[in-house]
Amino acid sequence: MVFLLYSLVSLFAYVYFMKLRKKHLHSLEIFFYWCLASILIQNRSAIYTMNVKTVVIPHLAMYEFSNVLIRLVLYPLVTLLFLNEIAAAESKMKIWAIIKYSAFFLGLEWISDWLSVYKHMKPYLLSSGVFWIGYLILMMMVMRMFRGKLYKGYHQP
Repeated sequence: MVFLLYSLVSLFAYVYFMKLRKKHLHSLEIFFYWCLASILIQNRSAIYTMNVKTVVIPHLAMYEFSNVLIRLVLYPLVTLLFLNEIAAAESKMKIWAIIKYSAFFLGLEWISDWLSVYKHMKPYLLSSGVFWIGYLILMMMVMRMFRGKLYKGYHQP
């Protein structure tokens, strides 16, 4: 049931991003940011579950597949929505986008904890909030550098 829920949410986010939103990102950018976001989220998950052991993933296939779906599909899709919004936003609106999307990521993490997909052993609101803000700022900096290289000598959209 939980896997079906996350599958539907991921499908909705995919359709929303690919079909309903006006894209301000090049297809190469979308692929690059998706891969980078997946790597960063996978590393965070590995550190929390294996090294620090502050997070436990239940040993049921439904929860394990849900966790993989969240890390490989849902979080990168939300990151792409964020970067798409940042690409179109004015400089004043970027701070609000960071706050909005970090709260959204924190909400997704809280729902995953509530549904027992990603069970935290210690309080996590402060550390997760700091991580998500830093993650979004890092993705913005990577986007700025990547766009500088990609559109060098050409008009940026």
